[in-house]
Amino acid sequence: MSIRMDYVRLESEQDKQFYSTPPLQAEGWSEQVTLFLDKLREESAAFHTVGGWAVSTPELQRAAEIFARVVREVFDAPLSLEDEDALHLDVFLNWHLIAEEVRPLFDGARVREGLSDAQYQEFAERISAISIPAEEALYYFLGAYWGEWLVRHRGAVWMLHAPLKPLQAFPDMITSNGTVCLHPFSQVLKKIADPVGDNLAYKSGVFHNEYVPPYPLIASMADRHEATLALMPEEVRLAQQATQQGDAATALTLLQKASERAADNLLVLIQLQQTAWQAQEWEVVHQALTSLLRQHPHARSFYNLGVFYAQFDLFDEAVECMRQAILLNPHYGRAKLTMAALVAEQGEIPVAKALLEQVLNEGYDSAIQEEAQRLMLELQ
Repeated sequence: MSIRMDYVRLESEQDKQFYSTPPLQAEGWSEQVTLFLDKLREESAAFHTVGGWAVSTPELQRAAEIFARVVREVFDAPLSLEDEDALHLDVFLNWHLIAEEVRPLFDGARVREGLSDAQYQEFAERISAISIPAEEALYYFLGAYWGEWLVRHRGAVWMLHAPLKPLQAFPDMITSNGTVCLHPFSQVLKKIADPVGDNLAYKSGVFHNEYVPPYPLIASMADRHEATLALMPEEVRLAQQATQQGDAATALTLLQKASERAADNLLVLIQLQQTAWQAQEWEVVHQALTSLLRQHPHARSFYNLGVFYAQFDLFDEAVECMRQAILLNPHYGRAKLTMAALVAEQGEIPVAKALLEQVLNEGYDSAIQEEAQRLMLELQ
């Protein structure tokens, strides 16, 4: 799978701003880090030509293996793509590659406990003044390693399109066509620049409850739409064009054909469900959601099915779907709020209040908090 060859990236001025990075420092690194950067620079000859950095999946996989090998050679650190724990890369970077003056802040992957306010403030000032290594090969090989780890352990898929500029600081992830696209090269650069605020292990675990796989790994934020379309049959592209032209019936027919051709493609099922919902083709909505959940039990899809049932006053089924959504994602505030409204409708006021108390105490965004407060007042 890859983005089609005739695709031309068009980056907005806003997109281009994300190629601005923290200050780069060419010299002054420890002898060990300097040796590491030198070795990566030597290895980069096979990956960096006049055409730019290599972006094919086999080359990225090879770059990831090279990164792990050079890490073992220079630091004698047990870095491996087979390590299922995402913390292993945070630990390595905190011990060996982030600025030396902030390394004492960490105990492995996490900030040390027991620091005084003054000590924490001192480290915060050090982090704000951090420079990062001025070696593009570092971010290419490190981004390849992190991206390949996400492929092997988090359902990601390489969807890079040239040119790739490894010195980048795009948002960690961006949504498109029912899933989320990830920027592995940006994530690793920001980790080195801000090791407290940018924890890779945390980032690797925040998107599964909201979005379905596969999760495209992209070179630029501008590629997100093409990258996700490339993961689905051509009928999906044609369906989106029909929707833009106001032809919902043709769009729905095309998506049903796509679903028949690729029955296990979760992204197609999401497109079908969303388009059918807008067209109020409720039987198609139900089939798409239940098929999606059979293949990939997922918190947001259970929530959507619950909303579907609720609009037809099937409250028992709706409550059960919300319960399943919360079991899969215990921090799903919207599902808790909706479930509270549903059980209140059924007369189970104490249960509804208990759910609302959870929402009010767990620090969700202001919109959810305000809705929970209004419902709680209504139930008093």
